[in-house]
Amino acid sequence: MWNQLLRSLEGIDFEPLRTFLLAFGGFFCSVVSTLMGEHQNLFYWLFGFVVADYLSGIFAAARTGTWSSRAGLKGVVRKFLILLTAIGFHGVDQILNEPWIGAWAIGALSLNELISILENVEKAGFGSLIPRRIRDMLDAVQKEQQQKIKTKLKEG
Repeated sequence: MWNQLLRSLEGIDFEPLRTFLLAFGGFFCSVVSTLMGEHQNLFYWLFGFVVADYLSGIFAAARTGTWSSRAGLKGVVRKFLILLTAIGFHGVDQILNEPWIGAWAIGALSLNELISILENVEKAGFGSLIPRRIRDMLDAVQKEQQQKIKTKLKEG
């Protein structure tokens, strides 16, 4: 089976894919540079965390047998909205001439993505790789979130 797969891959010309990816990457970087200005590097970090979170979510779903194309599509939309939120906050900081607003928002979104990556690592069964102190902090954040949800449900 693997030999057949490798033989079929040998006949494929990857040059058009390479050209497309390079063109797309150049376009993406130029758009980010134009939109994000001084927050460009922060945005690239956020983008990396978003991609890592999505991929770790796919891996965790595959390990737990909960992989779903519908959930994957929701994840893509959610990640796109996170990036749009970062761009929006950068726009607000440009309008108000307060550059800390965009940096703060991107930092908060990045932290949220990092927490989600840790949750995915835990779901995938590799929680022992996360240091105990970080796992304790993650548990505290999850319990606080669950308490907020319960409070909102009681109020609503």
